[in-house]
Amino acid sequence: MASSSSSSSHPYASLTNPEIKYDVFLSFGGEDTRESFTSHLYSALSRETIETFIDDDLRRGDEISQSLLDAIEASSISIIIFSESYASSRWCLDELLKILECRKEYAQIVIPVFYRVDPSHVRKQTGNFGDSFLKLEERFPDKMQSWRNALTEAADLSGFDSLVVSPESALIEEIVNAILKRLDDTFHSENEDLVGVRLPMKEIESLLRTGSTNVYKLGIWGIGGIGKTTIAGAIFNKISRHFAGSYFARNVREAEETGRLGDLRQQLLSTLLNDGNVKNFLNTDLNFQSRRLTRKKVLIVFDDVDHPRQIKILVGRLDLFASGSRIIITTRDRQVLANCGVDEVYQMEELVHDDALRLFSRHAFGGDHPHESHTELACKTIKYARGVPLALEVLGRYLYGKRREVWENAKSKWETALPKGIQDALKISYDGLDDKEQNIFLDIACFFIDEDRDTATKFLDDCEFFATSAIEVLVDKHLITISVLNKIEMHDLLRAMGREIVRQESTNDPGKRSRLWHHKEVYKILSENRGTEAIQGISLDMSKVKDINLHPNTFTKMPNLRILKFYSSMNEENKCKMSYFQGPGFTEVRYLHWHGYPLKLLPSNIHPEKLVLLEMPHSNIEQLFDNVQDYGKLNQIITAAFNFFSKIPTPSLTQHLNNLVILNLSGCKNLQSLPARIHLKLLKELDLSGCSKLKRLPEISPGNITTMHLDGTALEELPSSIECLSKLSHLGLADCKSLKSLPSGLCKLKSLDVLIIDGCSNLQRLPEELGNLEALDILHAIGTSITEVPPSIVRLKRVRGIYFGRNKGLSLPITFSVDGLQNLRDLNLNDCGIMELPESLGLLSSVTTLHLEGNNFERIPESIIQLSNLERLFIRYCERLQSLPKLPCNLLSLDAHHCTALESLPGLFPSSDESYLRTLYLSDNFKLDRNEIRGIVKGALQKIQLLATARLREAREKVCR
Repeated sequence: MASSSSSSSHPYASLTNPEIKYDVFLSFGGEDTRESFTSHLYSALSRETIETFIDDDLRRGDEISQSLLDAIEASSISIIIFSESYASSRWCLDELLKILECRKEYAQIVIPVFYRVDPSHVRKQTGNFGDSFLKLEERFPDKMQSWRNALTEAADLSGFDSLVVSPESALIEEIVNAILKRLDDTFHSENEDLVGVRLPMKEIESLLRTGSTNVYKLGIWGIGGIGKTTIAGAIFNKISRHFAGSYFARNVREAEETGRLGDLRQQLLSTLLNDGNVKNFLNTDLNFQSRRLTRKKVLIVFDDVDHPRQIKILVGRLDLFASGSRIIITTRDRQVLANCGVDEVYQMEELVHDDALRLFSRHAFGGDHPHESHTELACKTIKYARGVPLALEVLGRYLYGKRREVWENAKSKWETALPKGIQDALKISYDGLDDKEQNIFLDIACFFIDEDRDTATKFLDDCEFFATSAIEVLVDKHLITISVLNKIEMHDLLRAMGREIVRQESTNDPGKRSRLWHHKEVYKILSENRGTEAIQGISLDMSKVKDINLHPNTFTKMPNLRILKFYSSMNEENKCKMSYFQGPGFTEVRYLHWHGYPLKLLPSNIHPEKLVLLEMPHSNIEQLFDNVQDYGKLNQIITAAFNFFSKIPTPSLTQHLNNLVILNLSGCKNLQSLPARIHLKLLKELDLSGCSKLKRLPEISPGNITTMHLDGTALEELPSSIECLSKLSHLGLADCKSLKSLPSGLCKLKSLDVLIIDGCSNLQRLPEELGNLEALDILHAIGTSITEVPPSIVRLKRVRGIYFGRNKGLSLPITFSVDGLQNLRDLNLNDCGIMELPESLGLLSSVTTLHLEGNNFERIPESIIQLSNLERLFIRYCERLQSLPKLPCNLLSLDAHHCTALESLPGLFPSSDESYLRTLYLSDNFKLDRNEIRGIVKGALQKIQLLATARLREAREKVCR
């Protein structure tokens, strides 16, 4: 059984001598210290759980035993207790020779203790100590000189003198404390061979040092190969000596799988109880054995646990240990930690670039740095490994000593097939999933990375995979993560592992795999019409292939197709050409995305009630009407979807619930109308941007819509029902040049945080109650015809950015207040022709950037000095501005270029200690008197980068001279 403990193996193995078993070896003369000082020192060391070797046998004969020599080699530190009789023993002197040899060969730490003997007597072999030593000369004349040299060398080392430190208890305490410190130093020195552990160790130690007198349980969680066992081992090695008992239970999952969990339990309990008679007992006897541990403060690491029952079998309850005990559990499954009731979960992170390069270089080049000729290749490789230590080691070993051509070819190879060592390590978590969870993981690995979690969940639920709970399982097992934007994310190596599992379904024939994503394989299958019933999903980046002429029955051969995604990362035209569909197909399709769909009709047998996502950007679709059937199945499908609820009795709504979550018809320039009313209660995202002929938006029933992209449409007004969209957070209306007004009901949208109306050139006003949009974060209204800002705007307490640029003739009949616009950071009023700024401007206390370019005001209110957070002020082309008031001292950048009436900057630089200005733009006509120039040059010389006129720079240089 692979395990380690305080009694069976030592954690502080050095690189040159890996067989370390003991912390300390005690070398002493038996007659005068065995029963007194030496035994007291040994007891004190043992109380601190310092593993100490002491020879309890009475020594007979002339030769030192091999076992004693081995014990010296197997120790980190040797303590030599020099007493008056020490030099009278050939055994002691031979031990001394071996100890000093280990000091030279293995950098063993040697500490002399002079017990009731003068150090100079040991050094020079004089006094009573020397008399004892000389008695050996007659018997061992050939060894005397080597012993003399050894005694002199040892006596010159830093140590402890009982004649200086007293009483004896104080001396022993000092020695023990010194040993503990040296052992910690030894650990740090040995730990230098581990890469990237310093920060996580510091963080984990901080968690473990809670000061709690209770049993503290810490979980270490992360993907396979991320370094959980390594960091747990390093922590164990460092702190285990502070516990009455310690044990590192390795590979708990594997022990259970191979039927050796009982053996592991026996080793654990026998070590912690220091009882070699503990047998492999039945579970019913566990409580009796566990009760024996309640009096011992212990440290236990349970490594690679994948079910809480494993810990229950090993030790029963974790809270039965003595106060101050620490339990560490490493796992790939966060739910295991929750079930075990851990106090804290520490998530392992990938190595940063420098550490990753160092670890990879050790295995690929035999040193801490890559060869200069391979630096670029090494960086590409570690980027692929994404900071996973196991991957860096496996890839480094694979590439060690290989030709440059192999390096260059390796990454392409790994993109299609992970190295076996990495695949096997990562696949353990996948193997622990049930069938439905495995299908979800493979769908995500192949198709849904960076997709919205809710959309993916709805699709996968509709495939009867029970995704809501399964996705939580994948998160707990660290197979996926969910971003703050609710996007599904997956480590690149896990994605590669999942795709390799799919590839193994049929290594030679992609047509017999369940999922296809590689453009070359998809191109081959589609162009040769070699689809099969095995195919459940296809994703093709059309920008990577030539035109494909699809056979009319291409999809008939794929009756189990659930996902079809033809997209273009380069926004190119459709490459999948076809004139019509033939035969059955698409009956199981739930996710349909086809950039530039070539037909005017959707497949005739598509099931609208199964669609979760329908995206047809830049397609040839022409019409969507409620009452016109001449436009084929597309009209029937969308109309059926839109009107589904009105045709279904209320009790059966859940049975026939329409599933569409995303409808994307962006760029469909021929689309002129939609059904009169939208009843899609599950719809979250509606994208009609670029539908330049669409003049009317249907009435929309309350539902789940969060995002509406209507940019670039021909809409003249929004439906009044928009006020019912309580979950709408993003409304895009940019470049709706026919839009003349916004409905007052818009101000009832309590979730709206982004409103974009840039380029709505006919929009003349904003709703009077705009200030009721309590969640609004960004208001973009650049390039409209708005001439007056509603006073209620000051009530927007959450808004961070307001952009009114290029609204000619805009007036600001506003009085700002202390409570209003509390979070406004960025205010853009460029090119609005503003004649006068509000005197209350200074109450916008959070503003950091103020854009006032191209306006007609002659002065800036003096209250601007109150904008203590203002960092950037832009007033270029304010040609009527004649002077500046005193500006905030935190200002970093002032752009006053082409302010032709502005001739001075009085008070801008009060002193070098107050101004933080870095950048200053001025015009050719700018006039500075000598004092102002000195203020710039001397008051803020180190703080300003002058980007001004040649005239000003010349003046600056003159003053400097």
